[in-house]
Amino acid sequence: MLCQERIDARLSDAESLVRAHADIGDPQLFLRNLWTQVYDQAPMHLRSAVLRRLHALSRHLGVAYVHGGDAAPSS
Repeated sequence: MLCQERIDARLSDAESLVRAHADIGDPQLFLRNLWTQVYDQAPMHLRSAVLRRLHALSRHLGVAYVHGGDAAPSS
């Protein structure tokens, strides 16, 4: 489980990278990793706030991402 401070730090770092137009690689993979590293590790009472931030990042990147949808992109 992640604490509130670790969640905020990880999401703030990700948001800063996106706002700075940093090379994040594949946006789908970037988002999938955030879901796995942050959302899946967040306590239940913090997940709605994490969800809002991840969806905002997804919109900012112009990517539709559904957590738990298709496993890995086909190669």
